[in-house]
Amino acid sequence: MEISLEHANSAIRIQSYQDGVITLNNEAYKCSLALNSEQLLHIELPETAKELSIEQLNQLEFNSYEVAILGTGNTLIFPEWELLESAQCSGRPLEVMATDAACRTFTALAEEGRKVLAILFT
Repeated sequence: MEISLEHANSAIRIQSYQDGVITLNNEAYKCSLALNSEQLLHIELPETAKELSIEQLNQLEFNSYEVAILGTGNTLIFPEWELLESAQCSGRPLEVMATDAACRTFTALAEEGRKVLAILFT
């Protein structure tokens, strides 16, 4: 599925997500990624979205973003309730969706110049 917009304002452009592969700036990734509109964020992510921890969200400084998106893979899988509750209580809800929807949402928000974090599981 082609995702990128023609005139993206961000340094990081998600071009496509298909069959567990995320293509950013003409490079294919078969692993889970964390990124904002300016850069890939180097953090070790767990195998699945269900295993994501509040400590990892804090390492990503998710509260400093307007929007924090969690793409859970090919299907929508909600993380543990404690994670969602902790994120909500700390002031930044975590928007949970399948990765294809997360890629489209990230692209649209980044194009608008919004400060957005995406955590994308393949």
